Amino acid sequence: MTYDVVIIGGGPGGYTCAIRCVQYGLKTALIEKDELGGTCLNRGCIPTKTLLFSADLLKRMKQQETYGITGCAAAPDFLLLKKRAEDVVSTLRGGIAKLLKQRKVTVIHGFGRVIADGEVEVETEAGKEVLTAKDIVLATGGFPAMPPIPGRDLLGVYNSDTLLKELPQLSRLVIIGGGVIGVEFAEAYHGFGAEVSVVEMMPRLLPPFDADLARHLAADFKKKGISVVTKAAVKEISQGEDGLIVTYELAGEKKEIAADGVLIATGRRTAWRDILPFDLDEEQHVIRVDENGLTSRPHLYAIGDITSGMPPLAHAAEARAKRAAAAIAGKSSDICLALVPQCVYTIPEIASVGICEDEAKAQKLTVSRVMMGANAKSLIAGEAGYMKLFSDSEGKILGGQLMCRDADNLVSEITLAIAKGLTVSDFGAIIRPHPSIEEALGEAAETAEGLGIHSVGR
Repeated sequence: MTYDVVIIGGGPGGYTCAIRCVQYGLKTALIEKDELGGTCLNRGCIPTKTLLFSADLLKRMKQQETYGITGCAAAPDFLLLKKRAEDVVSTLRGGIAKLLKQRKVTVIHGFGRVIADGEVEVETEAGKEVLTAKDIVLATGGFPAMPPIPGRDLLGVYNSDTLLKELPQLSRLVIIGGGVIGVEFAEAYHGFGAEVSVVEMMPRLLPPFDADLARHLAADFKKKGISVVTKAAVKEISQGEDGLIVTYELAGEKKEIAADGVLIATGRRTAWRDILPFDLDEEQHVIRVDENGLTSRPHLYAIGDITSGMPPLAHAAEARAKRAAAAIAGKSSDICLALVPQCVYTIPEIASVGICEDEAKAQKLTVSRVMMGANAKSLIAGEAGYMKLFSDSEGKILGGQLMCRDADNLVSEITLAIAKGLTVSDFGAIIRPHPSIEEALGEAAETAEGLGIHSVGR
């Protein structure tokens, strides 16, 4: 069968690229070996955030007296939690399938591999078939990294995929890795009543983010009762008399933590080498591509987690997918790949975009901060956190950082401000509703000019 475009991988990047290619008039085939939606929908973002929503709701119900409510008993039901997550995933997956059908994308369920330029072999239950296409797009995503820790194969040791699949009820959970995956699972299981410990090899949680943000998160975890151990190297997972034992080394001394379950959350690895008959230019184990996703080989594109220059995020994959589709169709795209908001769905949420605080301080830029304790909406909800804006000598906004409820939504305001070249004066002049979380953004902008009403200094 001959197509204009063949895409391997039906995750956010793959199905977005497929739909956009059809919108440009290209005959398109999409190959997926598992479920449509990829890691984000089936084994990552969506089920995790569904659990976090439930954990946050349970936390509020347990704190009901704070909000003037009594008499409502609440406890987690893991069978119902699992069903809820599965229902959300199933609904969204069905929506993707419907969209692809409506757009007349040919969806093939099977394992696809490139066998030559312009040729893709697909292995399905019915057998093997060779598809030909002018352009091929790789969108194969990744899988959980499992470092060679002795005992990693023991019963009760999970990665993010298997933990979400089984969703066991645990009294004591040890999480190896304090990155995004680790801290989100820590938040969820703590919310469900588990005793949670996070063991991180680096000096702080969330290593890619700013040190100040990591400190705030660590302090928040300590306040909640989530144990955090940094600069610790896990040496072994073993079976004890009363569950599992995680042995780690800290400052030359070996220590142990008992657990009913262990989550290894040490990042993800990309999956693409086994589907290519030739080598591509690489950059730190991912494929080097240009801004449109074109690899070092003509008519071969790559998008999503397997590519260089972009964080491994669903919305980043979608953005590059749209640029790739436009390039394949001979059209231009104005999508800016330089500004990719990053979010962590702890409680409260964390978000950042543009220049980070460490960079801002190194360049002696203005850092304006607003603590959410003075924000009426945050006080009503019984929440804390902060907002920060980073601006240059002319007041131009270059970055922002949020730790507050709805940070994942609010960061889009900052992203737009940076993209449109707004100054803190422009940003502060916008009237925002009261009471709202958003009004703290205006306060942060005014604070940068020394004009904050509810904050002192910068």
